Amino acid sequence: MVSEAPRAFVRMKTLHGHFSQSPFDAAEVEQLLDLSQHVFLELRHKTRVYSLACGYIARQPDVQSLRYSPELLSGSVEENDLRTEATPTTIGLGFFEFQWKGHELSALHQMFGSPVGAGNAVDVFTNLVLFAKIGEAEALPLFCNELVQQSEQVQAGFINVFEWHPTQQYWQARVVCPARPMASIILDAGVKEKLLADLDEFLAPETQKWYKEHGIQHKRGYLFYGVPGSGKTSLVQAIAGHFQHNLCYVHLTHPNLTDESLRAAMNQAPRHSLLVFEDIDAIFGRDREKLLADSVLTFPGLLNALDGVGKADGQIFVMTTNHRDRLNPALIRNGRADLHVEFSYASDSQIAGMFARFYPGTEQRCQDFVTNLRHCLAGRPVTTAALQHFFILHRRSSALQALDSVQDVVEELEQRADEQRMMLEETGNKA
Repeated sequence: MVSEAPRAFVRMKTLHGHFSQSPFDAAEVEQLLDLSQHVFLELRHKTRVYSLACGYIARQPDVQSLRYSPELLSGSVEENDLRTEATPTTIGLGFFEFQWKGHELSALHQMFGSPVGAGNAVDVFTNLVLFAKIGEAEALPLFCNELVQQSEQVQAGFINVFEWHPTQQYWQARVVCPARPMASIILDAGVKEKLLADLDEFLAPETQKWYKEHGIQHKRGYLFYGVPGSGKTSLVQAIAGHFQHNLCYVHLTHPNLTDESLRAAMNQAPRHSLLVFEDIDAIFGRDREKLLADSVLTFPGLLNALDGVGKADGQIFVMTTNHRDRLNPALIRNGRADLHVEFSYASDSQIAGMFARFYPGTEQRCQDFVTNLRHCLAGRPVTTAALQHFFILHRRSSALQALDSVQDVVEELEQRADEQRMMLEETGNKA
């Protein structure tokens, strides 16, 4: 099924044979095609199918009306990468004729309704009306369904990133970006292996069959918790790429996210998706108290959404938090967060593993790097994010030069700490 159903208009006529209502000026369209022999389907602006259909038509030969849209760029495009998803063009206004699987289809792209003021800007709405001959009416919804299905297909080595639009209530495609290699995620021994084994077992065909036979929803929840900068988000991205899943973000702190909107997000999620709820502790406290005054989401609504996850066809969702102790136990019980994975400050094995990753072939220097770094830190902890920043800054350095530069890690940590103290002082003075 299409994730968000386009609005279909039944051909309605008065006694005199004229349209009594339509999403276009019938008199103008009659000059282009015989409306009595066609059915039509409207796709509204700011919906997923609308964007996909406009992009499809823009890629057809002989299209003359185009609009440049940088927001359509799908991540970084490698040289000689000719994927059409990276083309930042869509159709302009006008009437278009095109073919799809042998069907002769037409489309009218037009401004729709009156301009609406939004702050200092004016929003002009558009719609896309698709036309097919009466005998081929089924081609219109099939065309839309195929566009959605194709948009959810994950190409090996890339991930599709979606975000839930709580006001318009549709999954907005944000970017197609290179997948992060799982080998780039350095965790303590056994942690990554346990997680991947759990996911492999969950996604196995026999597991899906077992869930179905026992009447249990085929879904799996994970809680990634621990200190900031310890790799939670990086692991989420690597998992999506490793299992070729769509990466779907739901921002629970959005002021327009209602219980109904969250439930719709679950029900409409792309196939083979990994749903992500970052900073799950930011909206409700341990006693279920609301932490954001402008939020309309309720705690029962959040629980109900997690319990009734969408299609339940192998759905995976991940909740992240820096403070597991601030979460209500009901939110992270079995069935909602089946496996908890802790992320702490970098251990010696992680430090050595990251050095080996950035300087392959120098494994004999790994322990020297750990020793030098721990000496400079003098008991202070360090995150994997801070270490990655160090390796990026020293990307042109040799392994020996990196060994001699570990003091840079400490200086960076001190600078960050000073900046944070200054921010707290400024906040206190303003208060």
